[in-house]
Amino acid sequence: MTPDLAVLLAGLILAHAAWSVADLPPGELLVPLAIIDKAGQRQLFRFQSDTQALAIADGKATLAKHQAGLDGWAFGREGQTSEAGGTVDVLTVDGWAKGMAQPVTFVQKFRRGPPGSFRLLGEPTVVVDGKTVEGPEASQLLKTLQEGIKQHPKAGLLWPNWRGG
Repeated sequence: MTPDLAVLLAGLILAHAAWSVADLPPGELLVPLAIIDKAGQRQLFRFQSDTQALAIADGKATLAKHQAGLDGWAFGREGQTSEAGGTVDVLTVDGWAKGMAQPVTFVQKFRRGPPGSFRLLGEPTVVVDGKTVEGPEASQLLKTLQEGIKQHPKAGLLWPNWRGG
């Protein structure tokens, strides 16, 4: 079972990542970011580097190094996934909490556009232990993810509009 803290943090960082990407100028990528939780105190970190790949590697290495002293963390980054018609932009967020061997991952497709036209595409995909999860387990994780999204003071309010509803 996936601890709620991991999924709530993932929702919060997914919301922050979407909020950041929605305002980025064309051609700019999200700076990978993480939120950590230690004894109920939360901190946000960004990982800048010369390339997106180096920034992602730095973020993952930093979290792995400090994980033993944390209650939970979530790490978000931007990327692309292949689909029949080409590639689609995605926000990928890993969430971890004490007791988990591996983080849970959420992949949210999105579409960029002119200012004010940012859109989220469909529901996030849930990945646990490297496998896509569907059905009741995915529904429960997505419900908890939404609770985390709503905790973001700005993006939580914008989320319904980004989903087109």
